[in-house]
Amino acid sequence: MTPSLLVRQSGLPRSVPLFRFAPDRAPFSWRDLNPALVRSASNIPQYLVLGDLDPSTFELSNAGWSARWQGNESDTHFDVTYKAKTKQWHIRQTWCGLDGGFSIFPAAMPLDKVIAEGVYMQFPRTWDSGAKLQLESTYQITIIEQPENAYAFFGIPDGAFRTIAFPIAVRNLRPMRQWIQDIVAESPLTYPITVEAKLIFQALNYLEGKAPDWTSQRAVMFNHSVAETGLAPQGLPVREEANDGSAAWTLRREIYFLFIGLPFAGVTDFLSRMVSANGPIRTFADPDFRFELRPVVIPAGFELQTESLALWDKARTTRSSLQFAHSDEPKIVPTIDDIIEAEKTATATLAKAEAISGDVVTAVEQIFQRVTKGDKS
Repeated sequence: MTPSLLVRQSGLPRSVPLFRFAPDRAPFSWRDLNPALVRSASNIPQYLVLGDLDPSTFELSNAGWSARWQGNESDTHFDVTYKAKTKQWHIRQTWCGLDGGFSIFPAAMPLDKVIAEGVYMQFPRTWDSGAKLQLESTYQITIIEQPENAYAFFGIPDGAFRTIAFPIAVRNLRPMRQWIQDIVAESPLTYPITVEAKLIFQALNYLEGKAPDWTSQRAVMFNHSVAETGLAPQGLPVREEANDGSAAWTLRREIYFLFIGLPFAGVTDFLSRMVSANGPIRTFADPDFRFELRPVVIPAGFELQTESLALWDKARTTRSSLQFAHSDEPKIVPTIDDIIEAEKTATATLAKAEAISGDVVTAVEQIFQRVTKGDKS
């Protein structure tokens, strides 16, 4: 990679906001929620943690009241009961038949605080392991469970959040944005999503003798990378030997990953909406998707709390290492003002990324044409 290409590519925006959607919900004041004054389903939130309120489940008596919020999956619901005599909240939650726990709190504590600071002090581990088993057996995808002692991003009324992330070529950013907009327009979601492209460092290690033969051909691998990212790698692949005598061909590059942020309650639904035979979300019945391009589902904010993530394919022929930040770099959590300002300039930011990518791809093609023709000038 020539110095001029490095300079041009260094001007890439680190983040490109693409889309944001929030469902249309009836206004609700958590501050004004007094369980003793609830008389109908209209007095409680329309959406809570796992799904929409099912008005038919609302029951009121001298003993108090109860209601169920129904999720997208079967046997998935969030149940709240107010016990008038003991002045207590009773809360139970289930996802895909997996018990997420039963909690009792004094009703003097506001319901939103009970859920955020009590029920969701820790995300149910059975749900994490269950989602991993279910989704990885259905899709060509990797699920990263919530690490212990890591901060979990949780919001009221939407619950815990996750991020679906996968590599994307710069030329596909605009079509991908339109595709997601079309998906939402066709059948509006009951949960919010945000879509953003982030520039991430990725190191790919292809084990010699185990990975496909083309991964040991330096020029072929370099060109593959340019075609699938719209950017130039940091250099030609290099052969690296380990102490045990094994060797791997390593390619280092910066690449845009699409980050789709959404509640845990919406992950299976959104994956089912995005699935296609030749898209980024594929089932195992679809054509095989190269491991290093497959999506990964991570807890929201994972990239802000973790410096890197290393993933192996099942046959252990390929390792993909993602570096989110250097150890000496501060991890910056964007403020609301930062997000608003970024979205104001999103159109120009996307155009800038496309222009730089176009220049880089053209320059790389010209270099290889000269080399192929034997022109050393």
